[in-house]
Amino acid sequence: MKFISIVFMIIFITSSIFPLNIITTVNPYYLLLKEITAGADNVSLLIEPGQNPHVYSPNVEDIRKLSSADLIIANGFDLESFLIEKLNWLEHSGKRVIFVSTYIDEVLRSSSDSKSNEDHINPHIWLGFSLLTEYIIPGLTNDLSKIEPSKAGLYSENAQKLINNLRDMHRDLSEYLLPLSGKKVLMSHPSFYYFFRDFGIDTVSLFEGHGDEPTISELKDIIKAAKSGEFIAAFGEYQQNNKSIEIVIKETGIDNSELDPLGIGRKDFEDFLKWNINRITEVINVH
Repeated sequence: MKFISIVFMIIFITSSIFPLNIITTVNPYYLLLKEITAGADNVSLLIEPGQNPHVYSPNVEDIRKLSSADLIIANGFDLESFLIEKLNWLEHSGKRVIFVSTYIDEVLRSSSDSKSNEDHINPHIWLGFSLLTEYIIPGLTNDLSKIEPSKAGLYSENAQKLINNLRDMHRDLSEYLLPLSGKKVLMSHPSFYYFFRDFGIDTVSLFEGHGDEPTISELKDIIKAAKSGEFIAAFGEYQQNNKSIEIVIKETGIDNSELDPLGIGRKDFEDFLKWNINRITEVINVH
């Protein structure tokens, strides 16, 4: 009996001491997990933020990293299209794989703006304040706590701090952007769709993915709309081909900037959002 008690004690102690080895596919979740775990677990990144996850193809070293991780955090919604087969295989083989899309799949599919195309949901869910604070961060925290109950208090405390900070950021930004509700911005790619949606601002994107850039005719229509004042600003993205939106900017002189949906060089998640918010507020003026 004493021997059994000692064994259980060793198991409990080692489970509390040894960190989880977590790998995230894209940088925003790396930043989130670093804040939630606060050094209690090892968090690493697969796809560097300067790369486009839509077209990223894993190499042998990437597969080795994924196979050796205790937990894999992926976005889902076809963001990592060239990884999905391997991720599904790992999951079916017993590897812990969390697709963040599962936290909000039902919510987005039942929303009015998704009904027109239920087979495709905009995958850039980490850029919506409401999705982050109501679904994504609580979902990640809950799953981590199930895997490592001994760290549940740590995870929950850090997650709540992060949620509070994001809610404060959203409140402060609402005072600036909500007066623009109903206006439109032009995007090269729809990464910031959920971000602008939280403030009632519509987005028009020149292309959805890779290889579907606008035709000459479509580009002419966009230029005409921009000249008529339909858009309050235009935004390119670091990880995308910005040739089309640069043509619109050159032809119309519309206020513009370049955003970063993946957070190149950002120290934490709040820093990542603030960097983009600064770019947005620099060019968007309240009318």
